Amino acid sequence: MKLLLTMLLVSGLVACSSPPPVSYYQLSAPQPPRLNPEQRQIPEQSLHLQPVLVANYLNGAGLVMQRSEVELVIASRHLWADALDQQMYRLLAEQLQARIPALQLSPVSIASDMRLQLTVDRFHAQNDGVAVISGYYTLLSGDKRATQRFSYQQPLTADGYPAMVSALSAGWQQLVDDLVEDLRQQHL
Repeated sequence: MKLLLTMLLVSGLVACSSPPPVSYYQLSAPQPPRLNPEQRQIPEQSLHLQPVLVANYLNGAGLVMQRSEVELVIASRHLWADALDQQMYRLLAEQLQARIPALQLSPVSIASDMRLQLTVDRFHAQNDGVAVISGYYTLLSGDKRATQRFSYQQPLTADGYPAMVSALSAGWQQLVDDLVEDLRQQHL
């Protein structure tokens, strides 16, 4: 009986000491509307979407929380499912193609193409329950160059990493909406 009780106690302690599981997250975006064949346009302008650049502290797999004015904590068990810059690039390309049918994304840049370079320097949650996204993007067309800074704050609707990723996704969607509007103003 003592042996059975000891084995139960040891197995209970071992079970309590096992690390929590790793969770993986990805940015979400609304499904872009599908165009009917009649609504599709012949591309009038090509855009070379350059790789999204993110600040070095965002290059890792862990989600980031800002604890104080000077302290950032990178999670070790709450990770991005794909590299953050790749998720951003993919979502941006999908949204641009769906929402601006007159725009053709070009895999290589030629002189007549517009080019878009997006740099993200903040993409994390703060201790006060707000997700922050900031950076800048540059549109280049011929010899014209326009750089636009952006900064968004999105409140978290609950505690925890899922709420953090949802707020970051909502802030990302605001950025995409603004980028689409800027590109449309370029007469696309």
